[in-house]
Amino acid sequence: MSFTEELDSLRQQRRSQIPPDHLAVIDGAIAELTRSSITKQCLKVGDLAPDFELPNAGGKPVKLSELLARGPVVLNFYRGGW
Repeated sequence: MSFTEELDSLRQQRRSQIPPDHLAVIDGAIAELTRSSITKQCLKVGDLAPDFELPNAGGKPVKLSELLARGPVVLNFYRGGW
């Protein structure tokens, strides 16, 4: 099974576990984002990200350029403060 097929399978499995009313909200939000063409403004593979500074998970400010000076960077954004 390819990675794409595996992701599709997982996506379908998760969708079956979400209540229909919640799924309707999710699908509506995805459709709205698609209609807005917001993805045209997003960075694409190979684009250079502008330098920025954000707090890490521990609240300490971290600057992208400083991390890149040490090697490749993987960014993970998460919402909320659980």
